[in-house]
Amino acid sequence: MATVILSMIGLGVIAGLFLVANSGWIPVKIPPWLEGLFGDRPHEVWLPALIAGWLASAVLLATMVLWSMFYVWRRRQYESLINRLEKELAKLRNLPFTEPAPLEDLPEVPNAHAARVMSELDDGDGVDAR
Repeated sequence: MATVILSMIGLGVIAGLFLVANSGWIPVKIPPWLEGLFGDRPHEVWLPALIAGWLASAVLLATMVLWSMFYVWRRRQYESLINRLEKELAKLRNLPFTEPAPLEDLPEVPNAHAARVMSELDDGDGVDAR
């Protein structure tokens, strides 16, 4: 972490010395297609401000590129999570067909009396079918 801090301080010192050494005004020619907006007269720009503008534009562009890469990465993660959850949900919906539940409401040992009653019901004897 100290290396990062020292390198940032070093870059700041170098940039400061560069801007102090180049602290003049430079003429900027307006392109012909912008002459209607700014006029045809010459413009002078302070060089450190021009350099700072270009640097700010580069930093902004790099930030936008990194943010878009992060956005795409997070979106792919979310889509992967949704796909996994959909597959799990489909598996759970099909669970009664693939792994039916045990028949817990039936007794382990058959009851002879219940079998006789069910047999009579199946035969139709003694049942009033309406």
